[in-house]
Amino acid sequence: MKVLKIFIFLAPFLIFSQEFDIVGTVEAKAMLSNEAKNPFWFHTNTNYAVGEQTNLSATGELTASLTYSYFKIRGGAAVFGRDGVEDAVQRRDLYLQFENSWLLATVGAKRQKEMLDGLSSTNQNFLWSGNARPLPGILLEANNPFKISKTFGIDWGIGHYILNDTRYVDNTQLHYKRLGVITTFNENHKLTLNVQHFVQWGGTSPELGKLKSGFKDYVNVFFAHNAEEYGIEGETINKLGNHLGSILIKYEFKNRFGAFSLYHDHYIEDGSGTRWANFPDGLWGVYFKPQNQSIISSVLYEYIDTMDQSGISVGSGYDNYFNNSIYRSGWTYEGNVIGLPFMITNNEEITENSVAIVSNSLKMHHLGISGSFKKIDWVLKTSYVKNLGRKASLFDNPIKNLYNYISFAYKTEKLGTFKVMGGLDFSNVEDTRVGGGVEYSYSFK
Repeated sequence: MKVLKIFIFLAPFLIFSQEFDIVGTVEAKAMLSNEAKNPFWFHTNTNYAVGEQTNLSATGELTASLTYSYFKIRGGAAVFGRDGVEDAVQRRDLYLQFENSWLLATVGAKRQKEMLDGLSSTNQNFLWSGNARPLPGILLEANNPFKISKTFGIDWGIGHYILNDTRYVDNTQLHYKRLGVITTFNENHKLTLNVQHFVQWGGTSPELGKLKSGFKDYVNVFFAHNAEEYGIEGETINKLGNHLGSILIKYEFKNRFGAFSLYHDHYIEDGSGTRWANFPDGLWGVYFKPQNQSIISSVLYEYIDTMDQSGISVGSGYDNYFNNSIYRSGWTYEGNVIGLPFMITNNEEITENSVAIVSNSLKMHHLGISGSFKKIDWVLKTSYVKNLGRKASLFDNPIKNLYNYISFAYKTEKLGTFKVMGGLDFSNVEDTRVGGGVEYSYSFK
């Protein structure tokens, strides 16, 4: 009788169930360098699976999905272990998802989708590059752009995250939202305008105590209203929380040579950024996927400039990107920059007299190329970065770095994928860094 009751309870799910899948992946890396730190592109934008001083890294991932007639439920977990970091074993992903034709709801932490074949220096997102571990939280977003007409579609997303690492303001909350308009002129031409908004708010400050975190405060955060942060006499009225944003403008088109994408991700630190007073700061890029992909499958060039920072404009200026006087750990998670990975961070404990980002004024040129030859997939990245410090505290001599990376991967039908990689970094302030590594990955169902 008990078995019958269980069957009756599960029957509706079994009737409409279409497919159940389990996919697993294991990955292992071994790296050597002539210096204490490994080459830049060995560890950057790896979701912290590899640290600056990591020699060995292993990742295990398991994803299960249950598909019904009109929706899908998916769960996943990924754990990595590596040396050379404070916490050797950590989760990367731990999440549960609900998906239908118009909604994708995620609870937990899940890494972002890789963009532009993994060639972009920021994963085409100035504010969220994949340089830090995925943040835990809740995200509701469009699974597919909502079609207003044949030409126009709307993309949207809203989320709430917790910065649960060790930081100056403990348990800082993070609000996120985005809104995008996709204009499809025809099958060969498409224009995307996407605005995203982040706010660090709430938490407990060692200087100011518990910061405002009620529902009314959330409304002020959501709409970027002016409000008191601490509720003390004589306080200057300002936006509640630390606001950051960006505007992505992307134009995609196809011709007989292949597919092109031109994009600019304009960064917004405060009101001056919304007026474009900090132009031309941000990410500028072009991506090309040729029609004939016999040897080269994709090419990317990006230029990043953060030198203007609104200058000394009326009412605002010296934006001091990714730093904040209240949320002094800044735009970092576990000491890693969440966004643009070329900024230089403070390796010491953050106090009321220090900042998280010691260099946020920079210029960068980045080239990425991927391709295949016979059964070998190869990737080349090279980045030239000039760091000048902060506008309020410039370096006496700029720090110049040239980061180079190359990898060759061979994918077998049954035994997994084998990869070799090399890195060569030049600097005017450090010794030349040379590194090499091997990687093995295997997926199963």
